Amino acid sequence: MKRRKKRLTVLQPILYILICMAVLFAIVYAGEYLIPGGKKNNETPDETRFLSTGQTPSGMSDSTVEVVLYFTDEEFTGLVAEKRLIKKSNNLLESVLQELLRGPQLSSHYSPFPESTRLNGVFTESGIVYVDLSHEMKDKQSGGTTQELLSIFSIVDTLTSLPDVKRIKILIDGKEETTLCGHIDISEPLERDEKLIAEIQ
Repeated sequence: MKRRKKRLTVLQPILYILICMAVLFAIVYAGEYLIPGGKKNNETPDETRFLSTGQTPSGMSDSTVEVVLYFTDEEFTGLVAEKRLIKKSNNLLESVLQELLRGPQLSSHYSPFPESTRLNGVFTESGIVYVDLSHEMKDKQSGGTTQELLSIFSIVDTLTSLPDVKRIKILIDGKEETTLCGHIDISEPLERDEKLIAEIQ
């Protein structure tokens, strides 16, 4: 009998510890799952707002920059803008123009450029940004004033929305042109014209 009592005396502290641990676990469990607002949020953040620009959620970092690209509305009466994230590069002007030539992402927006128009190159000289486009920009114009005007100022207003870009000179296959199809003078550098801008998305 004495030996059994002694064994029980030794086991009592262990039982007390186990009981305390069980009570503590129950409190923690109740705090996380039973108390309103106490459950852990194991859901991943909603990052779909980044996907509308064509970028992955991880793209929202120092490696990307937000730019404004100008396209045309459905009636071809003015320029409409889309904000978009693009990757930073050594030649931001080229990256922006390539993205512009890829066309809009919104179904209500349209590209003002003739089909197959390509970017040959872009460079800056004496504060003027020279944009060299393929011959399709000139040869495949519809012949109307509207497309000529909007295709030119889609480029001008897009690039002048970037810091320190003020004047744009358009070249066709490396050569200066007086006009694309007889309506808009491109013999001199052009500056931003916000009268053509209808809206920003």
